[in-house]
Amino acid sequence: MTSNSILIEARGIKRHYLRGSETVKAVDGIDLEIHAAEMVSILGPSGSGKTTLIHLLSCLDSPTEGSLSINGKPVAGLKEDELTKVRRGVLGFVFQKFYLLPTLSVAENVELPLLFYRQPVRREETMAVLRQVNLEDHARFMPNQLSGGQMQRVAIARALIIKPKILIADEPTGNLDTENGIAVFDLFRALVREQGISVIVTSHNLVFGYRADRIITLADGRIVREEKGPAAA
Repeated sequence: MTSNSILIEARGIKRHYLRGSETVKAVDGIDLEIHAAEMVSILGPSGSGKTTLIHLLSCLDSPTEGSLSINGKPVAGLKEDELTKVRRGVLGFVFQKFYLLPTLSVAENVELPLLFYRQPVRREETMAVLRQVNLEDHARFMPNQLSGGQMQRVAIARALIIKPKILIADEPTGNLDTENGIAVFDLFRALVREQGISVIVTSHNLVFGYRADRIITLADGRIVREEKGPAAA
């Protein structure tokens, strides 16, 4: 990998906070690079720092110490409106909870980020994204007409509508059964392979996590193991 392929670069990042008289070291000195067109799984037990790390990498939280660059731009000290500009068109988000608005159709839920970023809504682009997640024929469905796996695919389509370089998914299979969980990870693999999108995903599930190109295991806020997955072999 060349330096030009680095989309996220973290050096010595820490996230410490006080809980009563105790200092919690949620992330405690991590160096990490995320490159273009790779899928990276972040694994570890509850309390290992997975979610805190992914919030730092996605500019949803700020490190206590260390440096962080997104798409070549240092983000330390930036205000929220400046961070919004950094995230726009670079970062897409998928969460364990689907966060679909029940009063909007599938297509309208997918288009929400465009409204947030004040970008034009083009239904043909919405349909193209829904086609990617195999839900083109569900555009007019309401969320209560969908299965859990379909709702998560709508959430993925919503993240893709802004054409991100990096898709960040925090426990996206936590509410899914094994079959639907594997389908979501296979979809991520396809996005990496066919569109060159980078995917960062956290998971408690080793079966899912080891479907990535690179597997990073955390414990006590530190990287304790980094491996290549079968997908990178």
